[in-house]
Amino acid sequence: MQIFIGYEENHPEMYDVCKASIERFSSLHTIRPLRKTALQDIGVYARPFQGEATDFAFTRFLVPFMADYSGYALFCDGDFIWRCDPAELEQYESEEHDVHVVKHPELITKQNIKMDGKVNRPYPYKYWSSLMYINCDEMEIDPDYVNKAPAGDLHGFKWTDKPIGSLPATYNNMVGYYDIHNPKAVHFTDGGPWLKGYENVPYADEWRAVLEETRRST
Repeated sequence: MQIFIGYEENHPEMYDVCKASIERFSSLHTIRPLRKTALQDIGVYARPFQGEATDFAFTRFLVPFMADYSGYALFCDGDFIWRCDPAELEQYESEEHDVHVVKHPELITKQNIKMDGKVNRPYPYKYWSSLMYINCDEMEIDPDYVNKAPAGDLHGFKWTDKPIGSLPATYNNMVGYYDIHNPKAVHFTDGGPWLKGYENVPYADEWRAVLEETRRST
C-alpha cells in the first residue's frame, strides 16, 4: 500500500512515530512524508498561507498526484499512531466510492487553540480528511487545483464525483472525542505527548514507547 503521512516541520517526531507504528505490523508498505517545504521547493505546492493549523492542511490533497494516479493510497495526519496494519482498509474498497473516510459527526471543538497555539477553526466535514483511503486511478485532482481551490471545496470533497464511503471510527479514534475500546488507530486531534500540557493524554505512554523504539533503531 502507498501511505502518505502529514509532516509537521516543527515536530518531525510525529511522522517518525506514525511511520514506525505502521511498520510494527508490516514492512511491505511504501510510506512517504508530505513535507510542505519539499513540495514547495520542487514547485508542486504553491498555495498561499491562509492561517492553517498544520503544515499538511492542504498538501494532503496532493496524494493522488504523488501516487501517480495509480492504485489506492492512504493519507493520515501525522498525529496518528497505528495499532493495526492499515492494509485492513483494503476490505472497504468499492466501485461505488473513490474516497473512504471516517465520517465524524459535526463535532464541537473543545478549544479554539490547538497544536502550539494555532487556531482550530470549525468547518463542515471537520476531520473527515484526516484519514483518507483514495482510489487514485479515478482521481483527476492536480497541483493546480490544490493550489487554487477554495479550502471548503478541498475539505468538502468537491474533487470527487462519487459519494464518500464510510470507514469505522475505530480507524480514527480521536482522543478526547471518542472512547473506543482497543481502537485500530489513535488520532491525537487537539495535541499529543510531544506538546507541553498533553503529556498525560490517553495513549501517550504508547506513543512514547514507539518513539523510544525509533531512537534505538537509529
